[in-house]
Amino acid sequence: MISPTKASRKPKVWMSRLGAAVLLAGLGGCGSNAAVDPTAEQDPVVADAVNDPIMADPDLASQNRGNAALTGGGPASAQIPPFNRSPEEIERARTAAASPFGGKIDPAPAPQRTAPQSQLAGAQTPLAVAAALGLADGVCGQSFGFSATWAAKLPIALQVYPRGHTLIAGGSDDPLCKLRSVRFVTPVPVGDVIDFYYASAGKANLMPQRAREGSDEVVSGGLEDRGFMVYARQRADGLTEVDLVTSGL
Repeated sequence: MISPTKASRKPKVWMSRLGAAVLLAGLGGCGSNAAVDPTAEQDPVVADAVNDPIMADPDLASQNRGNAALTGGGPASAQIPPFNRSPEEIERARTAAASPFGGKIDPAPAPQRTAPQSQLAGAQTPLAVAAALGLADGVCGQSFGFSATWAAKLPIALQVYPRGHTLIAGGSDDPLCKLRSVRFVTPVPVGDVIDFYYASAGKANLMPQRAREGSDEVVSGGLEDRGFMVYARQRADGLTEVDLVTSGL
């Protein structure tokens, strides 16, 4: 749960630019798929095994570095091993993403609002991302920790995109601040990623909405003191980089 002060801010964070018509449209996009409990978490051991970066570098193949580069008192800066970005790998990721939706994900709507610059411009760490979204003050900022295992603690309804690779993650499980902030990359195009999270949020009854901020494509939504935000962009190397933040879920 989040403190009453934070709870009162949530409509501003998650829903500030959303009209009643958009809310109804978001709910209408949920389809006939069974609703998912957005507060449920995946088993961290299972998630670590599924989302662990592929050790494609021969010099690293014999190592099991685990989370060594991503744990400690603050964010670490380290290159992850290169991973498969072939058309076959992209298709495997798309297939896995579509599986919970009967093999086909409906396209997300066009952005319902635009802004000239992303709120996350210049935010390089999970804590900075959360702070840019107004979620890292007070207890959240003080209790925030960095570890790749926070990616495994995301709610089941809003996991890292299938076969994606976590770069850095952080969060808090303080009773007054349940927060996750994860940055990952995938070879799947930005549009497919946005479609996936819009559909996932709709299935979990989180009333998703679409936006574009600068070069970032955005999906966000939530109910009362529970919400999420997804910011996706294409990097210079062609990979899609995603910031995924959940609060109260």
